[in-house]
Amino acid sequence: MLTSSRRPLEAVVRDPEGRQIARCLIRRGRYIIGHEQKNEIVVEEPSVSARHARLTVVSEDEMFIEDLESANGTRVAGTPANGSTPVAPGARVTLGLCSLDFQRGGLPAAVFAHLPEGFLRETRYDIGEPVVEGTTSTIFSAFDTTLGRDVAIKVLRPESQAQIDHVLRFIREAQITSQLQHPGILTVYELGLNSRNQLFYTTHFVEGGTLGDVLDSLSTREPGAPERFPLTRLLVAFQKICDAIAYAHSRGVVHAALRPETVNLGFFGEVIVISWCFARTLPFDADDREIPRPVTAASSESAPPLSPYTAPEIAAEAWDFVSARTDVYSLGSILYRMVTLHRPFTFEDPALLRDAITHGDIRSPAQFAKEPHPHCPGERYPGQLVAIALKALSLEPADRFQTVPHLQAAIATWQQGLTH
Repeated sequence: MLTSSRRPLEAVVRDPEGRQIARCLIRRGRYIIGHEQKNEIVVEEPSVSARHARLTVVSEDEMFIEDLESANGTRVAGTPANGSTPVAPGARVTLGLCSLDFQRGGLPAAVFAHLPEGFLRETRYDIGEPVVEGTTSTIFSAFDTTLGRDVAIKVLRPESQAQIDHVLRFIREAQITSQLQHPGILTVYELGLNSRNQLFYTTHFVEGGTLGDVLDSLSTREPGAPERFPLTRLLVAFQKICDAIAYAHSRGVVHAALRPETVNLGFFGEVIVISWCFARTLPFDADDREIPRPVTAASSESAPPLSPYTAPEIAAEAWDFVSARTDVYSLGSILYRMVTLHRPFTFEDPALLRDAITHGDIRSPAQFAKEPHPHCPGERYPGQLVAIALKALSLEPADRFQTVPHLQAAIATWQQGLTH
């Protein structure tokens, strides 16, 4: 766990008009205040004597000030400090016509007596255990000592930080995610460099796993999985994924790398779409309307990793054809697997997988029809729902659902049929 001391105490002197005319870090010791240049705290103001007062710091919580026979006096809360006079962090201290205040991080030091230990310290976060260890970054659980809340902190690995494409992709992800303010997308709190000069950003912390974990448990017939994750529950989550993606499309953002592993499922019904580092930003929405203030982010030429959920235009790197229908395809792939428990493509060799995707050689779901699907009603997958997935998986974008809401409406119509 990383910890750091709170921000240092500072003495600040202001002139009669309130302008700062002296500032000094305060540690244990004695400080002569006055306009002589050899003083520890030099105050060049006519009402302050050459050697005006002595400030003695025993500890940050125990300080004393004493007037050194100055012409205009030293006062604490209006009382002359003719002898060694205790000074509380929030006490009003005057040196002639000037004021002496104590601060931490630009705030009155007295404020910190009412706040948690470590508030606004130089290192804000207590780092916990790694939650996800990726190839370029690590996500840790952490505690925000300033606001008193659990957060997730994503830190770029040192070897990745030396590569410009990894750095730009990391920054891009934080920037795009922060501009997409939706319940189904992580809230980014901060992007910056920590005390070790590591690039990081923090988000709210969601306890749970990924949709990929859930589908794996169903595919491998893990005991109890069908009861925990029936198709009806999966479709609720799927519609929430669609909500987040439809919102992103309204802001001109195409995720471009959707797969079950980019969806986090929280223990309390949260459905969060993550990994926006490969997203494409467009100046228009899913209905081709111009966006007044499109999302902006660091430029990156990185292509999304190939997966069985990759759209043909992404696999072919035909970037001019990337649109909202690109994510519709990936959503169709996720729906295909959610219903059949099989991926639409099985090739592990990248060249074979790319060729199958770009030629539309999707595995026929009919071959899985006789398999038991215990998470589905009657343990048989619903053919109409698979047909919806296959339409979304059309090779030509024009043959797919043209927007995510259209896909959602088709699923909702099928769901309504179950209740009649």
